[in-house]
Amino acid sequence: MRPASHRRARGLSGGCALLALSLLAAPATAQETATFKDWSARCAADDGCRAETKGTSTGLGIDRAADEDGYFIRFDFSDPLPDPQRPLTLLVDGEKIVLAANRGWVLTGEAGRSFVTGDAGLRQKALQAMLQGDQLIVEYIDVTGEPRRQLFSLSGLSASLLWIEDRMGLVGRERVAIAPQGLPESGAGAAETIKQASIEASGLPEAILHRHMTGSDCEAPDTELMREIPIEVAQVSETAIVYAIPCTVGAYNVSYRLYLRETGEIGGARTLYFPEWSRTFGWSGTDLLFNISLEGPRLSAFAKGRGLGDCGTQADFTFIDYHYRLDRYAAEEACEGRQPQDWPVIFRYAD
Repeated sequence: MRPASHRRARGLSGGCALLALSLLAAPATAQETATFKDWSARCAADDGCRAETKGTSTGLGIDRAADEDGYFIRFDFSDPLPDPQRPLTLLVDGEKIVLAANRGWVLTGEAGRSFVTGDAGLRQKALQAMLQGDQLIVEYIDVTGEPRRQLFSLSGLSASLLWIEDRMGLVGRERVAIAPQGLPESGAGAAETIKQASIEASGLPEAILHRHMTGSDCEAPDTELMREIPIEVAQVSETAIVYAIPCTVGAYNVSYRLYLRETGEIGGARTLYFPEWSRTFGWSGTDLLFNISLEGPRLSAFAKGRGLGDCGTQADFTFIDYHYRLDRYAAEEACEGRQPQDWPVIFRYAD
């Protein structure tokens, strides 16, 4: 048996496949529904059936489409989404099942919809554990580097599947977990695109917000004035994300405080500091940059001495390993109409 939605998905890719996959959860005109303890089940004519339960902020579904020969294990995550380049860990009554990124599970890019994939043995192990267990715990690292834990009751799952099988004429058949056909490519490039979009949509991780609110005199990001200025976010390495949070607003300058969030095994959050120069004091350090531009590992800052922008400082940086390297620093103290590209260069990195 294969659902109409997945029959259409075969041989498709990209947006067409995602559209076909989304039909699995689309409402149908004729539906039957039932509730079994912590699970609900529904069937729709020609569109298959699904059993669902809710965690704190994530949905868990076991779906069977009308013309497929098994069940799909689905998660509907909310922001912040799981990092698609990291594993999901399933814990069912103490039994641990690790789903490797791109092989054991796939984030489709359609909101937070994800499916358990992997080989047949892995899928079957996950389904059988859930059918026999009382509670499922899903652990993962989200796109902002924070560890997450979602809990699901499994009470009512078996009864929900039995109800579905009765409606579909499948009572007595073996319960098999399968992977949807036509899922989008899940290589490193696609995963990185999904991850970057998820980071931008997820806001600030808790560790960064706490450091900003308790370790600085900056105005809170949620005040009426600061809400109008976007927070800048960039993935600067495989395991590091930079957050630039507006700190103060002036007539022609916006200052930012920058934080590094490490998402590797050690992890952590820290404030970033940068060099600054003046003719009077020479070199010193600062935790504020003005009017920044943040794109990947590249960072630039432009502190205007006045609204015309013909004096002040301009600096360019590149993220290397664990910090920003200063590439170029120019300064103009006399406001006499010269543009930044013509200012005296105080420092230039020489490889």
